[in-house]
Amino acid sequence: MPKNLHSSRREWTSTILGSILATTLPATWGALPSPSHAVDKEEIAAPIRAAAKALQALLDNWEESVIDCNYADVPRELLETKNKEQLLEKASTFALFDKSVSVVTCKTNNKKIRDYLGRTGLGPVVGLDKKLRLALDLIDDPDDLDAYVAATETIQQALSRADSYSYTAGGDYSALNNFAKEETAKVLESNGNLKQVRQSIQLAIDNLNVVLKIISKS
Repeated sequence: MPKNLHSSRREWTSTILGSILATTLPATWGALPSPSHAVDKEEIAAPIRAAAKALQALLDNWEESVIDCNYADVPRELLETKNKEQLLEKASTFALFDKSVSVVTCKTNNKKIRDYLGRTGLGPVVGLDKKLRLALDLIDDPDDLDAYVAATETIQQALSRADSYSYTAGGDYSALNNFAKEETAKVLESNGNLKQVRQSIQLAIDNLNVVLKIISKS
């Protein structure tokens, strides 16, 4: 492809990609910068790699990240009138050392997901859109350019979907009502919002790896 034709294609792609990013990303993720023609490959790739690594860490520690078991409930049978004497006995001085007085219960929690997605303004995913845009100047192969744009669009859509479902998950029944710790696996399997978040994040990671592969060969 002639150099001037390639340059025109790059400028057109940059404009289209900017439009995609502007319409798919939450406003708090910041405005897009103008493309730079003096970019360093590692400087651009490093934060993209860090974002992929952070999102993978979230999935690798999924249960610990979305389940909060800092709740202790008195067993329901102890609250019955016939067990009043037993309840008072277990609530005595030695109750703190008697695990049968209370049971550990849990709730789902979307806070760490929101943190990892950059919704608190911290973490490697914040500003990811800017790095993805700037990396266009590293790509010379037209086929790679097309693949890059497709992967980037998928990343933005996946992260926006994860953002939306994680927000909704904050109002799930399991986020508002306690459940027994041993029911954790069942709750995670049946929670549609959290499953959508996980699938979306995995899709984003897969395409971030595509982007990094394209950048590395440029």
